[in-house]
Amino acid sequence: MTRYNNKISMDLKDKIVQHYDVLSPYYKELWGIHIHHGYWKTGNETKEQAQEQLIKELISRAGIKNGARILDAGCGIGGTAIYLHKTLGAKVTGITISPNQIEMGNKLARENKAKIKLMLIDADQFNCDNNFEHEFDVIWSVEAISHFHKKANFFRSTSLLLKPGGKFVIADWFKSNFLTEKEERKYIKPIEKAMLVPRLESPASYMNYMNRAGLNVTSFEDASAKVARTWDTSSELLKNPALWKFAAARGKDFMTFLKGFAAMKMGFRSKAFMYGIIIAQKN
Repeated sequence: MTRYNNKISMDLKDKIVQHYDVLSPYYKELWGIHIHHGYWKTGNETKEQAQEQLIKELISRAGIKNGARILDAGCGIGGTAIYLHKTLGAKVTGITISPNQIEMGNKLARENKAKIKLMLIDADQFNCDNNFEHEFDVIWSVEAISHFHKKANFFRSTSLLLKPGGKFVIADWFKSNFLTEKEERKYIKPIEKAMLVPRLESPASYMNYMNRAGLNVTSFEDASAKVARTWDTSSELLKNPALWKFAAARGKDFMTFLKGFAAMKMGFRSKAFMYGIIIAQKN
């Protein structure tokens, strides 16, 4: 990687840390403890029910057993880690790049009497040496890997922590295969800019990284139609003037983020942008 690209990488990384440090408390107020898309089956679910439904879908598809050791890469404020612990008795370690999310997550765990471990680790620079004392039954990552510059390294490093036969569980943002340059400029670039994503990749790219890391992909779903309603709900939030006032006080990057809500909706409608679920198993 060139020095110029390293500079871009560090600038974006700083923005991501600042973004989640500052906005995580606000996310909690708006979306609750699960800072990710919901998964609607009937269309009548509340956003909270839909968010938990996404977690249940991932548990079911991966066949995660009670008492599993789980590494949650990009754990946010620990909502999913707490859920996995409370429902499965799972031994969950969560990692995040945001110090504020660690603080919020530990407080949330105490309030819920949940025994989880949260660590300040940059998964994009992941190195398994000396950080963990044991292997995991499951590597879990929801809407985090798309923010990483070094995706191949992440899969290679985390797969070393996975037991033979262990499961890799991903729900993430992707660009569709075979887009034209015009489609990428119109639908994908605005999402990348607003949502602090270095480069959206296709599901095929992820699967290639996983195969090279010794992981066998067992299932994939384009879940876009089931999760897109998240942005209808989110768009309602934009009608609150206080939100725009808050964003304006935080600078142009936060204003760009709010304007990105429309880009997400347009991306889903165009089918250039997609939400995918990937389950893999270590060979």
